[in-house]
Amino acid sequence: MPALKLMVADSDLQACRHLLSLLSYYPNLQLQSCCHDFAELELQYNQQPDLIFLDMHLPGLSDEHPMFADKTPYQAPLLIAQSPREQDAYQAVESYAFNFLLKPVKRLHLARTLMNAHSLLRQHPDNSYSPYPAKLKFHNGHSMLSLDEPGVLMIQSAGNYLCIHTTDGNHVVRDTLKAILPRLPKCFVQIHRSTLINLHHLKQLSLQHGVYLLELTDHSQVPVSRRFRSQLQSLLHDYLP
Repeated sequence: MPALKLMVADSDLQACRHLLSLLSYYPNLQLQSCCHDFAELELQYNQQPDLIFLDMHLPGLSDEHPMFADKTPYQAPLLIAQSPREQDAYQAVESYAFNFLLKPVKRLHLARTLMNAHSLLRQHPDNSYSPYPAKLKFHNGHSMLSLDEPGVLMIQSAGNYLCIHTTDGNHVVRDTLKAILPRLPKCFVQIHRSTLINLHHLKQLSLQHGVYLLELTDHSQVPVSRRFRSQLQSLLHDYLP
């Protein structure tokens, strides 16, 4: 899977470091440059990035600049506008931005944005694109639990019940791994007879006392059983540096 090329343009050094820290969890991103004013961004623009994280208050930035002329929000490079002020969101999305992120950037909001950007740039070259994150649906008695795919870290089974671990807490539903696995995106893989993980939340793989352990972005560690090790190894090059 080719890496997405990105640039960060932000005059706020603390916000820039925070964003770069969050982005470091995504191995399929290639940082080309980090700029701190618009003149520097112009000089680096010929690197043809896929994504630009753009501080809306970047010195020298103007909505009338030729960089934004005749450009739709869904044409590369996709511009991800950032600001500490919620009232800037409407202006950004109406004028040039693919998406808006409120500072300080939240991990889940970034995950949604990156998933949508990847979907547009890699999977839908004809721009047949939906701006909303994929939903995972689970039957829960007489109701339906609907979760955003980027927020689900891991799913574990206990008998006929599933515990769904998310960035916002845990949910318990009556279902089995065998039944839901065919309905899940390919980023969900089985690493144990009772555990599925979302590879987008994979932080690192380590070997301890002969057992492979996966660390997720919430710092939880889960073992990989020998039965599923080879299947996982064939996928790791897309999700680890």
